[in-house]
Order: sequence, then C-alpha cells, then structure tokens
Amino acid sequence: MDYRDKLLALSTKYQGDYDKMLSAIEKKENIEEEFYVKHSSNYLTLLDELYSSKLKRTYKPPIVFYYYGDISLLEEKFILGVIGTRCPTSYQMEMTETLVKEVIKKSNKKVVVLSGMAKGIDQIAMKSAMESDGKVISIIASGIDAPYPLNNQGIYDYCKSGKGLVISEHPLNYTARKEDFLFRNRLIASLSKSIFVPGGKNKSGTSSTVRMSLEYGKEILSLPCNVTGDDLTNSLIQDGAKCVLSSNDILESLSAWY
Repeated sequence: MDYRDKLLALSTKYQGDYDKMLSAIEKKENIEEEFYVKHSSNYLTLLDELYSSKLKRTYKPPIVFYYYGDISLLEEKFILGVIGTRCPTSYQMEMTETLVKEVIKKSNKKVVVLSGMAKGIDQIAMKSAMESDGKVISIIASGIDAPYPLNNQGIYDYCKSGKGLVISEHPLNYTARKEDFLFRNRLIASLSKSIFVPGGKNKSGTSSTVRMSLEYGKEILSLPCNVTGDDLTNSLIQDGAKCVLSSNDILESLSAWY
C-alpha cells in the first residue's frame, strides 16, 4: 500500500479530524484493515502533486480532502467568496442575486463564486451563479457524500458537474458538528481572492470568516444595509471594508488581485 492509501484510511478512521490525524501520523500509528474502504469520491492528499498551492498556504492545510467536479477551479484567478447570514432580508436577497448575476455576466463567466452551501446568502449567491451558467465552488463541513442542508441538493449536483466543484475534509456520510463549520471557514477565506459580505451579524460565523480573511490579506467587500439592525456589513464598512454600491466595485477588487 502506498502513502495515499494509508492517508485515506487514516482520514476514514478519524472522520477527517485534522488534529487526530496529525497526532496519529506523528505517533506512526498503525491503521486497522477495516478502515481501508472504497470511496466513490475523488480525493487528494497533502503530499500529492496536484494538491492546490493555495490550500498548502492555509492554516492547518487538509491532510486529505475529498471532491467531486472540476478540481482545476481551485486555480482560477478570480474566485469571489460570498458569505453571510442564513436569514437575509428581502433587500439582501435581492441585491445578492442582482450583483452576483451582473458580476458573472460582466466578467464573461471568468469569476468563480465560492461559498459554503448554507441556506441564506450562500444559497442565493450560488443559485444566482448557476442561473447565469457560471462556475461555483462549494466547501462543505459535512461528509462529501452527505450534503447539508438537504434542500441544497441542486447546488451539490451542479458542483459535482463539470461546471462546479464541491470539496470536504470529511469522508463518506459524516455528520458535521458545529465546530466543523467554523473550522471549514478557513478554507473559504484562503481560497477566495476577495470576500463579499451582503449581510451578517456582528457575532457570527460570518464575522469569524471575515477575521480569517483579513489574516490572509484578503479584501473585504460589504453591502451597506439598514442602520437599525445588528448588521455586520455597516460595521465592516466603518472599519475600512470596500463599500459595494454596484457590481463594478466587486469586479475592481478582483482585478486588483490579477
């Protein structure tokens, strides 16, 4: 058995838990035969030649990650991360759809939309890109064969096609824990060129992803919203995030990274 088989079995045994896998590697732990199981998904290990250089620069880069779809999308130059609240207002929903569709159209489909496939802003951004025949990347916190939430099966299927990509650090039908979503967000931060926040709360997973993105030196783009609510976006603008008034603001940010 080669190193890929052993790392895959290790990931299967520990359900993709980074710290447990690293500890097992350091201890040169033997892996029981029962964990050498067949996987339907594709996978890459940290030692593989095709492993993305962007992921290698990530905090705690995945030792093994699983995927379906077009893995070359990770190397695209114009990857726009879109993150935000699971309960957007009608204004935030409308503007997310409008801006994403305009960005896809104006860039001649060169912009790739990346998100976490959660309900709310993630879902709207990805569906808008799909309706524009654009490319999408979804990074999920559940097992690669157990997309969550279930009502995003359409997004998952699109990502599995040649027009998209879905990746996960967790194998098979693993059920995500709360901490998996927060840990997953570091990948969204590291893989995106710029991060667009159409809506969110000041204490949320969105705000933690913004902090991670800033640590990676990424530009934060923020949609101004009603000042009467606890909305993260206005706070971000006040702190120096780029205020998004049109799709051109997003495109300018992405092109600055060219």
